[in-house]
Amino acid sequence: MNANQYSKFNQLLSDYSTISAQLERAEAHIKEVQLGAAIALQPEYARLKVALTDIETEIRKISDEHNAALFEPGKRSHKTPFGEVKYHKSSHLDFDDSDEVLLRIHLAAQREVARVDGTNEAPCFTVDTLIRTAQTLNIEALENLDNATLAQFGIRRVTEDSFKVTPFALKTDKPAKVKKEDA
Repeated sequence: MNANQYSKFNQLLSDYSTISAQLERAEAHIKEVQLGAAIALQPEYARLKVALTDIETEIRKISDEHNAALFEPGKRSHKTPFGEVKYHKSSHLDFDDSDEVLLRIHLAAQREVARVDGTNEAPCFTVDTLIRTAQTLNIEALENLDNATLAQFGIRRVTEDSFKVTPFALKTDKPAKVKKEDA
């Protein structure tokens, strides 16, 4: 990334922060007036929302293209005086047919109980730990299983990478704490 590209990146963050502040003022104004009076602000509000979305898309594109230049190894955020960008990983479980998954869990749990039968070993999972009484999947328990076990049930772990742009915000001084002796 060269100096011009980094300057443009910072200008976009500055624009994003400025428009975010304008949007916050517009949102506060909308809250102050009755909904009927706020109709006049809707076009400006819509324009600002679209402008923020467009700029965020461009910031994301630059961040993706210049990832190595903007983000230190092991870091997933970049802060400038004009704002901050941050990547955040999250995952969820995905499956096509919950009835098929339930059937596979029932069969696998029977095999697991049979495997440990007659030993002092506890089963890795049972129907009761993976399926709620209303016959819905216990996502929290399933998330603890490895991908190979999830695949037996027809479940895929889907990892997503979200992206966030944070506008510049002034840090205000916090009031000094009063010592109990002084009070």
